[in-house]
Amino acid sequence: MNIFVSEYLCSGACELSEAEAGLLNEGTAMLEAVLADLLALPHTQVITGLQQNLSLKSPEIEEAIRGDRLQVFRAATPEQESENFKTACQMADAVLIIAPEFDDLLFRRTQLAVDGGATVAGPDLKTLQLTADKWEFYQWMQDCSLPTIPTCLLSEELSPSAVSVPCLIKHRCGAGGLGLETFENENCLQQRWNDLITAEEQFLLQPFLKGKPLSTVALIRAGQRELFPAGEQQICWEHGFQYQGGIIPADLESSVLTAIDDLVNHVCDLLPGLAGYVGFDILLPDNAPNEPVLVEINPRLTTSYTGYRRLTQDNLAARIIDFQTTFPRIQWKQGETVRFQPDGSTSLITQL
Repeated sequence: MNIFVSEYLCSGACELSEAEAGLLNEGTAMLEAVLADLLALPHTQVITGLQQNLSLKSPEIEEAIRGDRLQVFRAATPEQESENFKTACQMADAVLIIAPEFDDLLFRRTQLAVDGGATVAGPDLKTLQLTADKWEFYQWMQDCSLPTIPTCLLSEELSPSAVSVPCLIKHRCGAGGLGLETFENENCLQQRWNDLITAEEQFLLQPFLKGKPLSTVALIRAGQRELFPAGEQQICWEHGFQYQGGIIPADLESSVLTAIDDLVNHVCDLLPGLAGYVGFDILLPDNAPNEPVLVEINPRLTTSYTGYRRLTQDNLAARIIDFQTTFPRIQWKQGETVRFQPDGSTSLITQL
């Protein structure tokens, strides 16, 4: 079986700004983890794309390159990467695409693969488009009466004096917390307001709700849906939004875990186009700690993959990429906790 894994930020498809360097680290961590797991499968050939000067340090990956089990397409320019992407899609039996949602990147790369006849392990195009647009997705959640954070679209009709602080402003089509800003007082908000309101891109405004940020995953295959243990996200707000990885599983009451599973299952029932590895960002508000609210959906591999793979001896990548085989349910290690960092490093902690 030939499998093409495309991680957008690593592939050479774009030039990264200094602000996006952290996203590259996360992308590299996800790519190395899923490549290592796929290469552990017998009778599997893997293809990936890398920017010209990026190296992967995993010993398994280096050995696979030497043994011709991993073929790497190098790209010096975005134009070269685009040709590499099309070629690799044509060579592969299955394609796994990892890309941020901004600029419709995940949607457009998936569409390019599907139009070329590739079989993509992930949601359908309609679902990708809905979840990438946070304003459209918020309106969909409202229509479905799903619990979420009140949101409005920044516009010239909206006055900063009518906004309650603390609040946060984020990109309508953002990813990884890039560009997310928090405002503690009206003066700071007023100083930034005109820049945001006249920007070419659109922004969303939300109240800053204090609470416990969580994430979980649904692995969705034909006729089978498996929910992963919920994890706690580590986020620092001292200098804006800084994602610092997470802890899996989160220390939560069983009633809260049940409420989270019920919420995720309900969302999946409402969105039958979801497929593959799907991440869910959830908040437990301090003022209602037993009532989880859905923040957003990441319809792709997320950084949490590096943590989840340490919490089981089962090969998660096999389940993501193999659409035909019926697998037994994932066996999670009991009595252990995984701490994972954005760069992919992990530590296993035995609970007392």
